[in-house]
Amino acid sequence: MFDRHIVVVEDESLLRDLIAKSLEAAGFKVSTAANAADAKRACAAVDPDAVVVDIELGAGPNGFDFAEVLSRTSPDVGIVFLTNLPDARWVGRDSKNLPNNIAYLRKSQLVDSLDLVAALEAVLHDSVTSKQRHDLDGNRPLAELSRKQISVLQNLALGYSNAQIAEKRGTSVRAVEGIVSRIFQALEIDVLAEGNARVEAAGLYLKASGKAIAEEE
Repeated sequence: MFDRHIVVVEDESLLRDLIAKSLEAAGFKVSTAANAADAKRACAAVDPDAVVVDIELGAGPNGFDFAEVLSRTSPDVGIVFLTNLPDARWVGRDSKNLPNNIAYLRKSQLVDSLDLVAALEAVLHDSVTSKQRHDLDGNRPLAELSRKQISVLQNLALGYSNAQIAEKRGTSVRAVEGIVSRIFQALEIDVLAEGNARVEAAGLYLKASGKAIAEEE
């Protein structure tokens, strides 16, 4: 069997090493990178068969940015996104505009490393199914929100006021108030109940994006 080379792009060093070791145990050759710039150099050096790439890569280009460049320069390289984010809306993108024949796996949905290996085999053999496209799962977190609503919710979670969100978006405060109201309605948040609706919405966003701290039982 010929060697197949994978480049793993992950900014968390411990997770990057764990992914690399699991893929090496499955018979792949593996190179690693911590960001998009490192990944570009690694791909130029080894000409990989596929890449496993996180979306959130810290400062600089994200995983989608890297994948877009890679799909233009090396369209035969398979792409597996491995991320905490439910789908492309969370970085202002649309899943239908992603490169063809990709896999999209949420870290929290993986049972074990065999799921990642199966996704790699799928992109390498052009046989991706819905099982390898978690971003298209109707039951994914906050699936009922639009890309615009996710963007506003993200700013809300960062602590911005409606006026600040309106300024960032170049729109009116009233327009933002309408979007926030529809977000609360979609998330079934009772604005009249005890507690802060914005805090509750922010908590749902953070949990869905994998950034919430687990509550103690």
